Parts: sequence; structure tokens; C-alpha cells
Amino acid sequence: MAGLTALIPLDGTKLSESAFAMLPLIKTLGVENVELVSVWQGLWEYETSERPGPKLQEFEEKGRAYVEAYLAQEATRVEGVGLSVKKVALSGRAADEILRAAAESRADLIVIATHGRDGLARWRLGSVADKVVRHATCPTLVIGPNVEIELEPYTVHRILVPLDGSPLAEEVLPIATWIAARTGAGLDLVRAVSLPPMDYEYSMGYVPGLLTELEDAGRAYLAGVATKLGTEVQAQSYLSVGPAGLNLLEQLRDHPAQLVIMMSHGRGGIARTALGSVVDRLLHGPAPVLVLRSEELEGKLSQAAKEELASKLP
Repeated sequence: MAGLTALIPLDGTKLSESAFAMLPLIKTLGVENVELVSVWQGLWEYETSERPGPKLQEFEEKGRAYVEAYLAQEATRVEGVGLSVKKVALSGRAADEILRAAAESRADLIVIATHGRDGLARWRLGSVADKVVRHATCPTLVIGPNVEIELEPYTVHRILVPLDGSPLAEEVLPIATWIAARTGAGLDLVRAVSLPPMDYEYSMGYVPGLLTELEDAGRAYLAGVATKLGTEVQAQSYLSVGPAGLNLLEQLRDHPAQLVIMMSHGRGGIARTALGSVVDRLLHGPAPVLVLRSEELEGKLSQAAKEELASKLP
């Protein structure tokens, strides 16, 4: 299989450049080509029927020249780890242009570091990264605004895989196993259980019994998943009781992992399930997150994982 291509959006800030910390990892995963994309947000706001004056056109040209010079400078960092690099300077709305560039280059992975937001919107990503993560047609590796682990150098020792008992969440396991095998990392399989909403009387003693049953079922489920993984990687299982998003953040603080790999919901409407809200929480957690969706699992990244794992089967 030909080498994979990763796209890295840059906006000129040190924070966006922290995506370069992922270069050794993605090279380990078979990425050979990196496309650096930076967007000059200039004349896109004008309607096509309008013709900007000479001063605005000059401003646009200088902006594009700045972006091109910036990318040329940053490209040396990619070449320094032995990867080929392509520089793409664009004009327009940043998120739209990044998504278009990823589609045109058939990127196998997007690596993006994001600014957060303050105030009431603290649980959302920066607007550009938010749109990229939700609408990309390939897996997205996100370095969120609250990442606490050491990025220089970035080494993966533990990988957290959140599971909710559904086949959808389990679809990430082949890629997680493959990445763990390639990096020598262990897997932390985490299942959070909680009582479903219901009307009940505390005096009936029904809820404690139900919770015990849910915990037993959760442990049996995790044991079954760990057994399916075989001996290719070392896996540990953890069961928690309570809201999944909060419990997974607590898990990351009690048992630090350097990477989270998880499935997300679809692109909108009814498919925005509880799993999606958990992704939103973890994107603001202490570790980078690799986000996948079902429609992306036939891509080259997934195929590389499946082929390599299949080659090791007896």
C-alpha cells in the first residue's frame, strides 16, 4: 500500500504548530507525505459581483505572500523527520478551505491543534477545528486546548479506548490495536455504566440490585473485548459508574494515557448521539484524541491496520 498522506492546518501560531509533535507518531503509522495548509482569510467576504479596489488586492497579495513564506519556513520541520512535504497557501474561510484541501488531496489523516474558547462555550473547540472535526472525511487527530501531557518529545505509552457496549464504539479496536502494536503502547479499555432514567421507590431496593447487575455485565463485556484482542498488545480494563464523559476525564487523570482513540457520531441530525457528547468532552481533556466515524473505516489508515493485523494471524 502506498504511503499515507497527512494534512496539517497552520494558522501562524505556536499552538497550531504543536501539531508537529505528532510527526514521529504518524511516520510510525506509515505516513510518508505531509501537506501543510494555511489559509489567508482576506477577500472571501466580498460577493463575486464586487471587485475589490487596488489597495485591497495589494493587501491580499501581500497576505498570500506572507502565508507562502511562512509555510516554506515550517516545511523544513517536516523534512527534518524524513517526510515529504507539500505547501498549500489558500484564501477563503479557513475551515471550508481546509476541508476542501483534505478532500482534493485525499488525505488519510488530519492533524490539527486547536484554540479553545472561554466562558459559556468552554466545552466547544475553536470554530475552525470544530467544523473540521465534525465534517472531515478522514480520521482527525486533535491536540485540544487543555492537553497536559508532554509533547516534546511525544511518546505513546498508554492508549485509552472508550467503549459504550455498542458495535459502533468497538469499530475503533482494529486501529487502536494496530497503533498500540506499532508504538509498543498498552491499551486501556474503559466502560462507563450508569442507571437509565426511571421512576422508582428507594424503599424497594431495586436500584442497588440493578446497578450491581450493570457492573457485572460491564466487567464481563470488557473481559470479552480484551480476549478478542489476543496477545498482540497488552490491554487493561476499567469499569466506572457514572456519566461517561466525566468518568473518562477522571480516568485520564488517575491513569494517564498519551492518546485517546474513539468513534464519534455521524455528521448531524439523529446521529448526534450521546457518544458524540463524550467526544466533545474528551477533545478538551489532557491527551490528544484520534476521532473516527464509521464512514471513514474503509480509508487507507483503517485498511493498513487491518492488513497488518491480518498478516500476523496464524
